[in-house]
This record gives sequence, structure tokens and C-alpha cells, in this order.
Amino acid sequence: MLARLKDNFYLAMISLVGLIITLFVTPYAIYRLSTGNLIVGIADLLIVSSAIAAVIYAWRTGDTVRPGKFLAVVFCAGAVIVCLNLGISGVFWIYPLLVFIFFLAAPLTAVLLSMAMLGVLIATDLLWPTTIFESHYQLTAFAVTAFISSFFAYVFAYRTQLQRNELKQLASIDSLTGAGNRHTLNAELELAVQLKQKLGSRFGVILFDLDHFKQINDNYGHRIGDDMLIRLVPLIASTLRQSDRVFRYGGEEFLVLLRDMQAEDLPLLAEKIRQRVEAQLLLPDGKAVTLSAGTAMLQTAEDWEQWLHRADMALYQAKHQGRNQVVAA
Repeated sequence: MLARLKDNFYLAMISLVGLIITLFVTPYAIYRLSTGNLIVGIADLLIVSSAIAAVIYAWRTGDTVRPGKFLAVVFCAGAVIVCLNLGISGVFWIYPLLVFIFFLAAPLTAVLLSMAMLGVLIATDLLWPTTIFESHYQLTAFAVTAFISSFFAYVFAYRTQLQRNELKQLASIDSLTGAGNRHTLNAELELAVQLKQKLGSRFGVILFDLDHFKQINDNYGHRIGDDMLIRLVPLIASTLRQSDRVFRYGGEEFLVLLRDMQAEDLPLLAEKIRQRVEAQLLLPDGKAVTLSAGTAMLQTAEDWEQWLHRADMALYQAKHQGRNQVVAA
């Protein structure tokens, strides 16, 4: 449970907000109901029950987007009801709710919801004075402080989202070549196996290995070797469809994952890539860099380790037979 919260920021936020709402709003709901304020008490209970339901849904499904938006809408509607019934006493709940909204929903969605909530409250008091605020001064002070709070909450939420996206990208790609890394590859292979079992999707892999790469590093230096790896990825990608993915498997080995691929087309595509690399990936003295490749289609009732092992054995055979060639598993 703790590991899941650590790995999923939005699940952690929904859970935290749900816990805070349950602990602090429930006593108010009980108090309002016991003193006869049924509207506010019922509104508080709806907010609490909605928070609990959203947390349960997020934990069971792994979906944090829909429960986050749902909670943000419920909180805004609940805040309006509470303020209209309690007047100035209910306004104090607006500020923590503004913060919650920006943690629960995307920054733009949170801005629209918070502006709609504040607009309703301000418009109501302008049309029916003293409904919420005792004077125009209080209304003005509330409007200014609420908008300032929303602005800084938006800046913080937007910046946090950018940073999380950057970290997610850095965690999923190889820093040298820009290809997907091994961790991402394993997850994609697991997903491919699941789709094969459930939908019968056809998946294939091509495992590449640059020939005599150690000699390239020894003879030309590691900078040139790294340059060959960097230039290799766009060369491979230029031959693929947009939906296909290139991963760095390790060292000078790369893997291409392809969906909806016919078995007979897989080695033909690998050969096309091999020819393009031999023709365009050249060392400083003009010598061509070559690669060997092994291909394998995902079989029924096969896990991804077995699938990858067959591709690796095909690659080994290609290298054993003289390199610069393609072998199909």
C-alpha cells in the first residue's frame, strides 16, 4: 500500500484529501444535523461520502483523473451551499477547498471550477446584499484574497505538473540515445502479452546489436562510439510506423516493439533497417557500421521473457553466422 502511494502522486493526493475531509468535516456534519441545520449538515455528509467513494474508486481502478474531477466539482458545489446557508462563517472553508481543487484536478480545470465557484458567491452577494458578507468591504476583501490564493495555487499546480512530466520522461528514456529504457521496455512487453491474451493482438520484436562495437570504441574512441548509438536511433525510427517503439536494451543492443505485425513482414522490416544502417551510418573514415538482428513474433501462452529469449537466440545465431544479417526465430 505504501509503495503504491509512493509511486502514484495523484492517488496519494486523493487519499490524503479524502482522509482530511473525512476527519474534519464529519464532526461539523454531525453538529449541524444535531442543531437542526439540515441543509448544511446534509451537504457536509455528501462531501464526506463523495470523498470516501472517490478514494475507494481510485484505489480499485487505478484511475485518478475522474475521481479527482468529481471531487473538485462536489467540493465547489458544497462550498457554495455552505456559504449561502451559513454566510460569513462558511467562507473560511473556501480557502482550503481552493487548495484541494488544484491538487485534485488539472490546473486549467481547477481554474475554471474555482472561478465559477467564486463567481457564484460574489454575484449572489452583489444581487442580494448581506446574504453572505456583511458589507461590500468584506466582499471586496474576500474576492481579492480568494483570487490571489487561486492564482498562486494555479502557479504551484502547473509547475508541479511540468516537473512531474519531466521526471516521468527522464525515468522512461535512455539519457544518451533518447530511446526507451529497459524499465519502460519491460512494462511494454508485459502489456503486449496481456493484449495478446485478451484481444489476440499480433506483436513482434526485432533485437539489434551493432557489429564489432568494442572495436569502434577502441579504434575511434568512446565519443565516436556514443555518436554511432545516438545516430542509430533516428535511423531505425525513420523506417518504422509512428506507433512502433525503439528501446535501448543494453550497451549497443536495441529492440523494436511492433504491434499488428504479420510474421512474414517482420524479418523483411528488420532487413530494411539493416540495409539503411549499413548505407547511412558511417565512421569518420567512411567505413560502414553494420548490425545483426534477431526477430520473434509473440506466441500464444508465452510470457515476455520467453519471447525475448527467442529473439536473443535468433540474434546470437545471426552473429554466429557471420554478422550483418537478420535471423527470424
